[in-house]
Amino acid sequence: MTQSGPKVISGEVRSAAGGAVPDARIFIADGPVPFSDIAMLSDSQGRFSLSVPAEGAYTVACVAEGFAPVSAKVEVPMEKTLHIDLKSQS
Repeated sequence: MTQSGPKVISGEVRSAAGGAVPDARIFIADGPVPFSDIAMLSDSQGRFSLSVPAEGAYTVACVAEGFAPVSAKVEVPMEKTLHIDLKSQS
């Protein structure tokens, strides 16, 4: 039996040098069920937490000024925090 209610994808956005990336836009690009826009900005320490409607596979995308866009596939429920590493845009 699965739990009801929202599930959470949480993580941190870091630069290639390991520093926090504040104000990065993190959003769900794809998921197992239809949903309205799910997005947020990372906090001053690069952290984020997105509520999603159901368990399953999601594609989390991230864009930030000065960095190349990146995406990652995650499975909800998550076993560990998602780390998104950004590389400088060339």
